Amino acid sequence: MTSSAFDTSQVKDKRDTINGRFQKIKSMAASRRARLNESHRLHQFFRDMDDEESWIKIDRATAAAPPCSPVHPDPLQSRTQEVLLETEKKLLVSSEDYGRDLTGVQNLRKKHKRLEAELAAHEPAIQGVRDTGKKLSDDNTIGKEEIEQRLAQFVEHWRELKRLAAARGQRLEESLEYQQFVANVEEEEAWINEKMTLVASEDYGDTLAAIQGLLKKHEAFETDFTVHKDRVNDVCTNGQDLIKKNNHHEENISSKMKGLNGKVSDLEKAAAQRKAKLDENSAFLQFNWKADVVESWIGEKESSLKTDDHGRDLSSVQTLLTKQETFDAGLQAFQQEGIANITALKDQLLAAKHIQSKAIEARHAALMKRWSQLLANSATRKKKLLEAQSHFRKVEDLFLTFAKKASAFNSWFENAEEDLTDPVRCNSLEEIKALREAHDAFRSSLSSAQADFNQLAELDRQIKSFRVASNPYTWFTMEALEETWRNLQKIIKERELELQKEQRRQEENDKLRQEFAQHANAFHQWIQETRSCMVEESGTLESQLEATKRKHQEIRAMRSQLKKIEDLGAAMEEALILDNKYTEHSTVGLAQQWDQLDQLGMRMQHNLEQQIQARNTTGVTEEALKEFSMMFKHFDKDKSGRLNHQEFKSCLRSLGYDLPMVEEGEPDPEFEAILDTVDPNRDGHVSLQEYMAFMISRETENVKSSEEIESAFRALSSEGKPYVTKEELYQNLTREQADYCVSHMKPYVDGKGRELPTAFDYVEFTRSLFVN
Repeated sequence: MTSSAFDTSQVKDKRDTINGRFQKIKSMAASRRARLNESHRLHQFFRDMDDEESWIKIDRATAAAPPCSPVHPDPLQSRTQEVLLETEKKLLVSSEDYGRDLTGVQNLRKKHKRLEAELAAHEPAIQGVRDTGKKLSDDNTIGKEEIEQRLAQFVEHWRELKRLAAARGQRLEESLEYQQFVANVEEEEAWINEKMTLVASEDYGDTLAAIQGLLKKHEAFETDFTVHKDRVNDVCTNGQDLIKKNNHHEENISSKMKGLNGKVSDLEKAAAQRKAKLDENSAFLQFNWKADVVESWIGEKESSLKTDDHGRDLSSVQTLLTKQETFDAGLQAFQQEGIANITALKDQLLAAKHIQSKAIEARHAALMKRWSQLLANSATRKKKLLEAQSHFRKVEDLFLTFAKKASAFNSWFENAEEDLTDPVRCNSLEEIKALREAHDAFRSSLSSAQADFNQLAELDRQIKSFRVASNPYTWFTMEALEETWRNLQKIIKERELELQKEQRRQEENDKLRQEFAQHANAFHQWIQETRSCMVEESGTLESQLEATKRKHQEIRAMRSQLKKIEDLGAAMEEALILDNKYTEHSTVGLAQQWDQLDQLGMRMQHNLEQQIQARNTTGVTEEALKEFSMMFKHFDKDKSGRLNHQEFKSCLRSLGYDLPMVEEGEPDPEFEAILDTVDPNRDGHVSLQEYMAFMISRETENVKSSEEIESAFRALSSEGKPYVTKEELYQNLTREQADYCVSHMKPYVDGKGRELPTAFDYVEFTRSLFVN
C-alpha cells in the first residue's frame, strides 16, 4: 500500500476481510473451547455419579457404562444403570436374615458395621456429586433438566439406602439381645437339668457319716440353687425389658421365660422332697447311733458292778464308797443327759410318725430295761459297802482312840522323863526348893497317869477281841507301854536321890556367899571413906602432903585384906557360884577400886609437890593454889580425881574464865584450844595433875602480861612516875580507851596519903584488872 504498486483499497478490503474471518475463527474457537469444557464437566459429573452408584453393589463390581456423548449423554442407558445399582444395595440392606444363633448374629452385625462404615466413608463423595450437579444446574448447562432429574433420583436412592441400613442395624441389635437372652436361658436350663438328676437320686445314705455327707452336699446345692434362682430372676427381668422394647422376637421370649420358670419350680419341689427324706433318714440313723452310745455306756458300767471287792479295812471301804458315790453321780448325770436325750429323740420321731416308728420304740424299750437293771445293781452294791463301812468303823474307832491315848501317854512320859533326867544344877537354895516342890507335885499327878494307863489296857483288850491286824495309826503296843511304866518308877527314885544331894551342896554354897559378902562390903566401905578423906584434906600444902603420904601407906597395907577377898572369890568360882544376893561387889571390881585409890594417892602426892614447887618458883600464891584445888574438888562429884570436859568447862567459868555459851553440838573453838593443852590425847577426862599444871601456867602468864601493861602505862607518864594524868591518857589513847581508864582507875595517893588531882594509879588498876 505504501509503494502504490497495488490497489490500495483492494488490498485494504482484502486485509479487512482476512482479519474479520480470523476474528470469527478465534471467536468460534473460544466458543467451542467453552462448550468442550462444559461438556467435560458434565461428562465428569456423570462419571462420578456412576462411580458412586456402582459402589452400592454388594459384590463391589463396577457396572460397565456405555460411552456417551460429551454433549448429549444417553438418558435411557444411565437410568438402567441407576436402577441396577439401587436394586443390588437394596437387596443387601433389605435382607430378612438376622442370624439363627448368637454367633451368626454377631457375624452379621460385624458385616453391617463394616457397611455402615463404608456408608459414612462415602458420605463426602456423595456430597461432592450433589454439589457438582447443583453447580451444573445453576450454570444453565445443556441437559439441565436431565441433570436435576438424575440428581434428585440419586439423592432419593442414597437416602433410601441409609434408611434401610439403619433399620437393619436396629433389627440386628434386637437379634443380638434376643440371642444373649436365649443363651442365658439355655445355660440355666442346662444347670437345672443337671441338678434334677442329683435330686432325683434314691441314695439317702446307709450310715450316719454317709447321711451327713449327703446333707452337706444338699446344703451346698441349696446355696447354689439360691444363687441360680437370682440368676433366673435376672434373666426373666431381662426378657421383660426386651418385650417392653418391642423386640421382634417377643413371642419366643415369652415362651422361653415360661418354660424356664416351670423348670425352676419343678427343681424346687424335687429338692424339698429329697431334703425331707434325707432329714428323716438322718433322724433315724441319729437315734440308732445315740442308742448304740447309751448301750455301750451301760455295758461298761455293768462290768464295773460285777466285782465282789467290798474292802479289807475302813480306808479301803471308804475309798470304794467314794468311787460308788462318783459312780452314782455319773448315773444321775447320764440320766439327765444321755437317757433324757434318747427319750426326747424317740418321742420326737414317734410324734412325727416316722416310717421306722416300731423299730425305734422297740429299741428304746430295750434300753430302758437295761438302764433300770443297772440302777438296781448300783443300789445293791452301795448297800453292801455301807454295811462293811459300819463294821470297820467300830474297829477304826477303837484303833484311833487307842492311838490318841497312847500318843498322849507317851508324850506325858517323854516330858516326865526329860524333867526327871534333867541334871540337877541349881544356883541357890530357892532353886533347889522349887525343884523339890515340883517333884512332889509330879508324884501327886501319878494317880491320873495310872488311870490313863488302865484305860489303854482295856482298849487293847477290846481290839484284840476283834482278831484284827496291828493298829495302823500307832506303833505303840500295850507291852511297850507297860515297859515304859516300869521304867518311870525307877527314874522317880533316882531323881529323889539327886535332889537330896543338891540340897546339901546349895546349903554349903550359901555359907560361902555370906562370908565373901561380909569381907567385900567392909573393904568397899573402907575404900569410900579413904577416898573422901584424901580428897577433902585441908590445911597447908605441906600438911596435906604429909597426910596424903600416911593414907597412901595405909592403902598399901590393905592389900593383904584384898588378897583374902580374892581367895574367897576363887573358892566361889570353883564351886560354880555365879551370883551373890548378899553383896553387889565382885573380886575384880574391888581390885580395880583399890588400884584406882592407890593411883589417886600417888597423883595427889605428886600434885601437892608440884603446887609447892610452883608456889616457891613462879610466885603463884598458896591462896590461888588452894582456890584452884577447891574448885576442882567441888566439881569432882564422884571423888575420882578426874573431871570430864563439861565439868572442866564449868570449873573454868567458876574461876572467872569468860567462855562463850554455845548450843550442844555447835563448835567451840576457844574451849577446844584449851583442851588441846590440857587433854591433847582427847581421852575425855582432865586429871587433877593436868588441871593444876594448866592453871599454874595460866597464872604465870598473867603475871608476865600485867608487868608488860604496867610498863606501857609507865611509858605514857612523864619521867616514869607511878601515876598517869588525865591529859596524858587522852593524848596517847583513843577517846574510848581513855574514857574507860578514867572511869575505872582510882586517884593516885602518894606516900604521905595525899591525893593528887587529875592523877590516876595505873599500878593498882593493872593488878586489880589481872586478878579479876
